[in-house]
Amino acid sequence: MNLRRRSPPIGDLLGIAPRTFLIVGAEYKRAPVLLRDRLQGDESDALRLLWRCREVGLDQAMVLATCDRCEIWTAVTDVARARTDITTLIAEAAGDAVDEVQPQLHYLAESDALRYAFAVAASLESQVVGEPQVLGQVKEAYRLAGRAGMTGPMIDSVLQSALSTAKRVRSETDIAAQSVSMAACVVKLGRQVHGKLDKAGALLIGDGDLGDLVADHLTEAGIKRWSVAHPAPQRARELATRRQAHAASPSELDQVLADADIVIAALDSLSYVVTAPMIEAALKKRRRRPMLLLDLAIPGDVDPAIDRIDDAFRYGFDDLERLAMSGRKEREEAVKAAYAIVDAELAGFLRGQEERGAADLVSALRAHFDAERLAVLAENPQMDATEVTRRLVNRLLHRPITALRQGQPDKSLDEAASRLFDLDQKQE
Repeated sequence: MNLRRRSPPIGDLLGIAPRTFLIVGAEYKRAPVLLRDRLQGDESDALRLLWRCREVGLDQAMVLATCDRCEIWTAVTDVARARTDITTLIAEAAGDAVDEVQPQLHYLAESDALRYAFAVAASLESQVVGEPQVLGQVKEAYRLAGRAGMTGPMIDSVLQSALSTAKRVRSETDIAAQSVSMAACVVKLGRQVHGKLDKAGALLIGDGDLGDLVADHLTEAGIKRWSVAHPAPQRARELATRRQAHAASPSELDQVLADADIVIAALDSLSYVVTAPMIEAALKKRRRRPMLLLDLAIPGDVDPAIDRIDDAFRYGFDDLERLAMSGRKEREEAVKAAYAIVDAELAGFLRGQEERGAADLVSALRAHFDAERLAVLAENPQMDATEVTRRLVNRLLHRPITALRQGQPDKSLDEAASRLFDLDQKQE
């Protein structure tokens, strides 16, 4: 491995710091549900975290907090410092020590971060690929960033491209069909078990995105009587307000289970939330009226032992997936087509960034050179042309020469400087 220190980019030599797109946060593949739950909050919590971002020196940032992830998307000039600062802020928000939280976070920068952002908006990085809520969540996070005054040129361009990518994926592939089909299957199952749903009652446990979608479909199918449960009382109240439902406390769970014809579990707990003894007790209170239990969590929230209980019909995520999709091959092909769009959009974005970067560098160079010219003239308006040009050359070369002396010779930089300033021809 070549450990030779390279000379800095031309922008750095001139004091023009480039921006890097950076994502730091907790997502379901790495961070446990307990950490993600502690990081979830309402709009005021997201705004508070954005203000803390500003306090540590970030001027372009947005907070994306869903049941799958809590991340800070930002554009920075110093990646190492930003990583440290954001890790500290996330630990602070979770109420944990930095050394406990850091191993649970993921860090993405530059093209890796961009590809991930595009894929998140297109619902390719969700536990349920294709679920429709995430696009709205990304839009809302962007709106809040604007409200907090934390958007800027790079965040704006990244989000506009990410949203455009998501729209292409939804219109040009079948990626969104899976989650919608699963919700439709739930309605069909509900009618098979209970007939008309207008007199049925339902219980929603947790706030997973697919659970929310299924609950919406069941409401449209006729269910009006809802209870909601969540281990965090504030989240339970928020869910109840949104659904005009009863917010059940943990001590009420046995009773609301007995009242529920349909149970939707979407909590992603570390242990079973609904157990076989709980369902046995609920069925006894219901005088054996059947119950439909939908376990939408990964891993499951509902004990598979319930399958041995008469009058209890449990469907896990895999069961619903098999009902909704004709086969794995179709799903894989849809995902492959969606990622092809993501990669094409990413390539176009990077080309555009290079073109805009060149234009920005030219503009910055002009402004920098003109500022130095005015500074030299202001020192002594009576200087002759020779002295003015000598001082101007010294000023313009001071920062590049200092930076070059701190680095090592670099062939690519030599070639770029020769091409930009026609050095070979001048020396002939």
